[in-house]
Amino acid sequence: MNGNQRRVAPDWWLFVLIIVLLVFGIVMVYDASYCVARAFDDYNNDAFYFARKQVLSAGIGLLGLFICARIPYWWWKKLAVPGFLVSILLLLIVWKLGHSSLGARRWIGIGPLVIQPSEVAKLAIVVFLAWMLTEKRAFVQTARGIFWLTVAVGIPMVLTERQPDLGTAATMFFAYLILLAAGGVKRRYIAVVAGASAVLAAITLFLPSKSHPEEPNYRMRRMLTFAHPEADKEKDGYQPWRSLVALGSGGTTGVGLGHSHEKRPGGLPAQRTDFIFAVVGEELGLVGTSLVLLAFFGVTCRGLTIALRTRDPFGRFLATGLTAMIGMQALLNIAVVTSSAPTTGIPLPLISYGGSSLVPTLCGLGILLGISCHPFFRENSGKKTSPKERPSDRFFRKIGIE
Repeated sequence: MNGNQRRVAPDWWLFVLIIVLLVFGIVMVYDASYCVARAFDDYNNDAFYFARKQVLSAGIGLLGLFICARIPYWWWKKLAVPGFLVSILLLLIVWKLGHSSLGARRWIGIGPLVIQPSEVAKLAIVVFLAWMLTEKRAFVQTARGIFWLTVAVGIPMVLTERQPDLGTAATMFFAYLILLAAGGVKRRYIAVVAGASAVLAAITLFLPSKSHPEEPNYRMRRMLTFAHPEADKEKDGYQPWRSLVALGSGGTTGVGLGHSHEKRPGGLPAQRTDFIFAVVGEELGLVGTSLVLLAFFGVTCRGLTIALRTRDPFGRFLATGLTAMIGMQALLNIAVVTSSAPTTGIPLPLISYGGSSLVPTLCGLGILLGISCHPFFRENSGKKTSPKERPSDRFFRKIGIE
């Protein structure tokens, strides 16, 4: 290694926060799922059915975290374009051949392995955007550049939304806006992108839902129900209403760990996945939910600190994008659980049950830890020769993107 590639200690505060949230998540997955797992033959009447799978996923995810943390982060630049294209291909495959569950088609099964391409696409989009903002910076600063970049990034977003997975698509979009702002793109361009996207999102409310094709106004009704779930407690408002009941029952200190009523069969749906934060609120109260929020705030602060300390532009944008993805996903999940946003299927990072989300999240955090180990790296620092042109560089040059 030359001087600017020297490795320093990783951000231990970030690592500790990751482990704390991960362990807390395993405890809460068991706590939120054992009643359901013990009650149904589908889960072998095994109280540890979901907790055991979560521990296995956490182990695989931690292995991925350590591997990604050891890989020099600038190597990911070589995978920016091919990784982005592969993620789109996976989304096209899941759109036609994926496994369906509860009206959503989001997973690809390869034997015992289950992959959620939208989670892979989130990482691929961040790496691709960091590469574009670094290598094609002049092009991205133009109106033409923003248009074509938005079209390119919009493809995986639209494919994700049509699964349907509005929560993950929204996470991608907000992270995209944050990276444009971090890249110094003119504010009027960002405003145009945000405005045009809002118009398109409004139009989709009037389109038939893939999960409920027999109900033409399903999307609009769900959008209006979240504001007043008590008005339709037996149908569309059932889930957000039970979530609010759970949060309200917890009060300040909660009913006690393991004593939730809403986690029982017939109570709050998705209590171990998308709505696990409601179980935290019922059992641990405002104190517990505040500590969870504080932990995610800490992860966000450490991620932005890593970005600010990194001298290399690619590393800085990559750290910003990864932090934005984690922070926005947590924020959107909590907004849904508290009925501050329409109900969408989006897990709480590191806490909700599901290996297809947990493993990519830990890998992304591993990349972030790897960036923290190389704050002094600058590509081609001290070199007078230009770097070797890659095939992707030749392709972009031929289509007029310098």
